[in-house]
Amino acid sequence: MTPEKHFHEELAEVNDMLLGMSSLVLEIFDDAVESVLTDNPEQAQKVIDERGRVDSLEVAIEERCLALTALHQPVAVDLRMIITAINIIRDLERIDDIAIDISYDAIGFHKLKKKPDTLFDVPALARVSASMVHDAVRAFVKRDPAWARRVCERDDEADDLERKIYRDIIAYAEKHPGEVAGCVHLLTIARALERIADHSTNVGEMVVYLKTAKIIKHHHDVDVEEGAGA
Repeated sequence: MTPEKHFHEELAEVNDMLLGMSSLVLEIFDDAVESVLTDNPEQAQKVIDERGRVDSLEVAIEERCLALTALHQPVAVDLRMIITAINIIRDLERIDDIAIDISYDAIGFHKLKKKPDTLFDVPALARVSASMVHDAVRAFVKRDPAWARRVCERDDEADDLERKIYRDIIAYAEKHPGEVAGCVHLLTIARALERIADHSTNVGEMVVYLKTAKIIKHHHDVDVEEGAGA
């Protein structure tokens, strides 16, 4: 086997590991969100109890990427794939951490005797954030920069919803001081969901970089062409 063929086989293995990590993170995040929306503390506890799986994958993938870089000194699209992988696994690991935080808040909210009987617009924000996570992973799997940019463009929608939730909950808490603890849990969950949207945007940006060699961070309106800079 030639060194080049060996390198590309190992790079393909890194891609497969990253896809596996993506699937796991999607499962964990979906379970965390569902635990909030259905007031299911058992499901939230399951997310917490199984923490650590994503961390192990992150370390394994990063080690493989660094070894490939040191041994083969890749260039062009191969180097971009390695850079993309390292960046994406870090965002996926943060999504996993945030999902665990959401699960803790779901349990805390469930235990309260007095709490709001509404989740405000948290379910709507959860839907937006969930769709962004799923679409960001899809964009990577399909190597689709156009789809990735659509993920990035939805970040403002998540931001607007999070700000509305904040205003509504603060106004509610002022009128219902006995339910402040529940309001705090909901504010924390909303903030966590908005951060997950941010990390999904980061993944989308890296997919655009992978396929076009263009960095669109903070500039999602930049025109991109698939295959540029290959």
